Amino acid sequence: MENKGLIIIIVGLIFSIIPYGIFIGIPLIILGTYLLNKKVNNPTEEIEKQIKNKQEELENINHKYEKLSEEKEKDLNNEIKEKQDNLNNLNEKYTNLEQEKQESFDKNLKTRQEQLRNLDNQIKQKIKELKLVNEETDLVDLGLYTPQYDFLTSIEFKDKLDELRKKQKQEVKNKTAAVCDTELIVNGDKRKGKAMTNANINQILKNFNLECDVIIDKVKTSNIENSTKKIQKAFKSLNKLNERNKVRITQTYLNLKLDELNLAYEYQLKKEEEKQILREEREKQKEEAKIQKKLDKEKNKYTKENEKIDTDITRKTETLEKTTSDTEKEKLKQEIEKLKQALQNNNQEIENIETKKQETGAGYVYIISNIGSFGKDVYKIGVTRRDEPQERINELSNASVPFKYDTHAFIFSDDAYELEKNLHDKFDDKRVNKVNKRKEFFNINMDEVKQIVEKHKTEVHSFNETPEAQEYHDSKKIEKQQN
Repeated sequence: MENKGLIIIIVGLIFSIIPYGIFIGIPLIILGTYLLNKKVNNPTEEIEKQIKNKQEELENINHKYEKLSEEKEKDLNNEIKEKQDNLNNLNEKYTNLEQEKQESFDKNLKTRQEQLRNLDNQIKQKIKELKLVNEETDLVDLGLYTPQYDFLTSIEFKDKLDELRKKQKQEVKNKTAAVCDTELIVNGDKRKGKAMTNANINQILKNFNLECDVIIDKVKTSNIENSTKKIQKAFKSLNKLNERNKVRITQTYLNLKLDELNLAYEYQLKKEEEKQILREEREKQKEEAKIQKKLDKEKNKYTKENEKIDTDITRKTETLEKTTSDTEKEKLKQEIEKLKQALQNNNQEIENIETKKQETGAGYVYIISNIGSFGKDVYKIGVTRRDEPQERINELSNASVPFKYDTHAFIFSDDAYELEKNLHDKFDDKRVNKVNKRKEFFNINMDEVKQIVEKHKTEVHSFNETPEAQEYHDSKKIEKQQN
């Protein structure tokens, strides 16, 4: 308003300068002056008005700001929530992904471990097979015999020997055991040449058969390889000596003699094995008879006790019927009851003994060692039917071994002989004696013994992991002091 009044005055002044413009200029100057004075005269009202306008503007601005702040806060909260939701989703996806990766890793690891175990088993099997091949090779290199026949009895071996010798006789009869490569003529006579040829053939065969018979009759484990070489040497020597006569023993006949040698040797082994089996069977029968005798003795003891108890019960019953004293009656009744209970217990023991007598296969499989005699990790796996199996171990610890056996396990079984056989079959490749399988010693370690115990833990009556070997250790101490 102030500016407006000043402007009008300035315009009025300008018009006043112009001719005849005074009539316009003067009114304009008066109007501007009025407006200017009005502004000056009411400053408070104008200011208040401006303040009010400014306050309204400020309120509007504050309102807009608050509204905008609310909207912004809401938007921000929504954005934060959205971001948090996205973060939670990402975390969930990450967790799921990690879980999937872990599960996949675990699965792959399990698969790899299984593959590794399978490979280890295959490697162990191959090593085992290679070991067997090497052992077989070593046996050959050392001159140890590899069986050529698998007959179960000595009778089968003898029948085969008879058959083989008949085949040799047939070779001689067919004139294929020894031959002459050239037709001889003596003094122009073919018949004399033929006669000489037959005489030479008979002589070379006679010499060869005699040498082979001597060698075969003396064959044994320690000389089987040398015996084979001797027969081959006799074959070569006789053929060389008869080169002038053009007479020679055939390879077929030599092979028959070598077969006879092997067969005769295995025949001896089988007869010895059968003798050992017979000895073991007799020992088993002797052991069984001893057990039966012991059981009968125990049964007789309980039977005699029962006879005495029956007599006592009869006597006390008669006394009870005659007595008139209540106190005495009660005492007699209690004594009779005790006797009846004792009779019942004895009858139960007799029944148990009868059961044991019928269970001829029941017994204990024992696992023992003797470090001083056989070294570490050599165990004997045997069987006994005795109620006190340690008695059998004490018998084995006799003068035949320098030190006592240490007992590691007693395993009871209703068929102890079958359990023993199964364990022998399990460790067949770990036998100390590879030739005679009647020997019950095995190269196994304590971990393998523990596996046996764990498998039959319900039947294990005792287990001792560490061998005492007291006599052996004491002997070593004395030996050390002496040196």
